[in-house]
Amino acid sequence: MTASNNETQKLRLAIQKSGRLHDDSIRLLKECGIDISNGVNKLKAEASNFPIEVYFLRDDDIPQYVEDGVADIGF
Repeated sequence: MTASNNETQKLRLAIQKSGRLHDDSIRLLKECGIDISNGVNKLKAEASNFPIEVYFLRDDDIPQYVEDGVADIGF
C-alpha cells in the first residue's frame, strides 16, 4: 500500500464479482462492520466507514491483480 502524503492509504481487496464466494465475502465484510455495496456491475467500490477499496473480479484474475500490486489481498 503506497500513498502520497495527502492521501489516506487504503487496503485494496479483490473478491469474485459473482457467485457463492462473492456472497460469502460480502457477508464477511458486513459481519466485520465494513459497509460496502455488493459490486453489481462495478469494478470497484469503496467502504463508507473504513479506508478499504474492493475490486470485483473474475476468480481467475484475482491472483494476477495481487501479484501485480493492484490489490493487497485476494479472496
